[in-house]
Amino acid sequence: MRARIQDAALACFFRKSFSGTSMADIIKEAGLSAGAVYVYYSSKAELTLDAGKRIMEERAAELQDFGAAEEVPPPQQVFRQLLDTILHDTPFAPLLLQVWGEASHSPDFAKVAAEVYEDLIGRFASYLSVYFHRGAGLTEDVAQARANQLAPAVLAVMQGAIVQTAIFGDGSHARITSAVEALLAELVD
Repeated sequence: MRARIQDAALACFFRKSFSGTSMADIIKEAGLSAGAVYVYYSSKAELTLDAGKRIMEERAAELQDFGAAEEVPPPQQVFRQLLDTILHDTPFAPLLLQVWGEASHSPDFAKVAAEVYEDLIGRFASYLSVYFHRGAGLTEDVAQARANQLAPAVLAVMQGAIVQTAIFGDGSHARITSAVEALLAELVD
């Protein structure tokens, strides 16, 4: 039920923006009663935060599988695929900008954004550590240190790609993903 309500909210935000969407819009889109929606979410902000976390967790969960993988693909391949799924497999990449905008002035949004950010940094660092250790042959300590150093930059590059795609449209996608791939190849060599 939560996923149904979140999907309805995201569809409304995509069409009307976060600020232009009311709880009544979300309730109508979900095809539920107000009471049914408010059992799960007390406010639009709470619902938005939960939906945003779900989207990012679904995308970043792919990174956890590499710890058990025999062969670890290089970051330029992994992060390009992750970026492609964020930009193409969901129509909600522009919504991330709205959430980040809300986080700039809402302590509740800022708290959740910080939690998601730290989670992503951790996942990125874990993957990079495995890659540097098993794929590039670095010792575990050196691999972890390098991964911890680079993970925030990788996330920043991906955030920038999301911003550019949201503002300039899908036409910029090929240019951005190619640039991300080239930059990551340079960073990890």
